[in-house]
Amino acid sequence: MRCWLWWLVISVTLLAGCGTGDENLFGKELYDRSCAACHGVDGSGGIGNEIGAGSNTDLNLTDEQIAGVITVGPGNMPGFSRLQPEQVDSLVEYVRSLAAP
Repeated sequence: MRCWLWWLVISVTLLAGCGTGDENLFGKELYDRSCAACHGVDGSGGIGNEIGAGSNTDLNLTDEQIAGVITVGPGNMPGFSRLQPEQVDSLVEYVRSLAAP
């Protein structure tokens, strides 16, 4: 019993150290992995809102507001609070590039 408990503690500790696999992704790569399935590869929308060219995302929202949307996730969008601030900043920059005419 004691050996089994020890194995459980080690396993849980190792699994807790495993990330989602996106801790080293930024910008386009992070967008492709975490956002494109809902917002489209080019930001044209789908399940999620359009955020690409013509969406006025770059005109209507500040960088801080976009970062807040990414982090908190309004409505049905999941929040991505696990991302580091540098990753959120890189997503904001990439979303801006999608929304640019």
